[in-house]
Amino acid sequence: MTSTLLAGVRVVELCEVWAGPMAGSILGDLGADVVKVESFPRNSMTRPLATVQPWPGEGPAFERSPIHHLSNRNKRNVALNLRSEGGAEAFRRLLASADVFFEGYSAGTVAKLGFGWEVAREVNPRLVYLSMPGWGAEGPYEGYVTLGSGLDAAAAHTIVRGYPDHPIEDTQPIYHSDATGALAVVFAVLTALRQREQTGQGAYIDMSQIEVLNWHLPALVADWAVNQRLPERLGNADPLIVPHGCYLAAGGEAGDEAWVFIAAEDDHQWGALARAAGHPEWGERGHPWATIPGRLRCREDIDAALAQFARTDTAEEIAARVQAAGAIAAPVTVPWSLLANPQHEARGWLQYVDHRYIGMQVFPGFLWNVIPDGPSWDRPTGLVGEHNAEVLGELGYSESEQADLYAAGAVGDRYGP
Repeated sequence: MTSTLLAGVRVVELCEVWAGPMAGSILGDLGADVVKVESFPRNSMTRPLATVQPWPGEGPAFERSPIHHLSNRNKRNVALNLRSEGGAEAFRRLLASADVFFEGYSAGTVAKLGFGWEVAREVNPRLVYLSMPGWGAEGPYEGYVTLGSGLDAAAAHTIVRGYPDHPIEDTQPIYHSDATGALAVVFAVLTALRQREQTGQGAYIDMSQIEVLNWHLPALVADWAVNQRLPERLGNADPLIVPHGCYLAAGGEAGDEAWVFIAAEDDHQWGALARAAGHPEWGERGHPWATIPGRLRCREDIDAALAQFARTDTAEEIAARVQAAGAIAAPVTVPWSLLANPQHEARGWLQYVDHRYIGMQVFPGFLWNVIPDGPSWDRPTGLVGEHNAEVLGELGYSESEQADLYAAGAVGDRYGP
């Protein structure tokens, strides 16, 4: 790997979907040798055998799944059948060679496969072992299965998302717990590795993803604990700031994403916004909208007036005019606008990655830049079992022994018939 911050650290990842795989990618960004172990012959959830919207290109659909590519860079891929004798032995050797192992299945799953903490510690006393079930490794929810949608709902994050006139379940399938879980894994692993430098011993980390997420929502917990008050779904509004919302701009009809966000936090900003809108009288003394209490009372009327103003120009021009006057505004970002964002371009954040089956694609960049040893995208998302021979060879398997593993169904390099 180009980055050397974590050079010499081998990480074994046994995770699916997003939070765990993203943590592995971040560790790989920083130079760790991340070996992703995928299940075989069962395919991962993000490697469907047939998908409605795979990236165009050659090769099987399970190699062209966008969500799988987004969270699996900078890794070597092996596909093992851990329920087979040969696959279990290969995995045991892999753990013996590792510094870090983390798994993201429901509590007890990996232990039933024969690789719980007690077993792993016997194999490798210096191993940092992290379990990240949704509800933690112990307790009455042991064995419960969940994904980000369940965690966000259980933590009450879902109830504060979306619009007040929409049903609670009408939210975008983007979950806060996927991000908090990934970063918590990285922090915990690096802390445990630091401790190992001092003690020479490995460690077991029981990380409950719901407990991690709860610490990102302290206001919700505090409001209920103190006031027994449930949060309201506000959409784009703010209970203490008027205006604070998104307005349809010229050049688009409702639903086509041509929107602009506008806000004014105080009387000074409101006066600036009023001038930008061509109605300086809105901010003059005596006008019912000139004060914060007045604007809070007249939220609907102000929103209607600004909706008319926003339709007079494009989102970009409205935002520029309001910003120049001294208030707050920005075009609403849509996915494709990231490609033309001048800030991202200037910082070289977007990464252009070539892949055998999907060709050249643009991906989001790294979480941070480190000087002088910044992260780098050295490996595109691996194919199923792409590095079987390389990793098994490092573990002491000859070519003939590897052939025997394939023949026995202990390892593989494709899913389906």
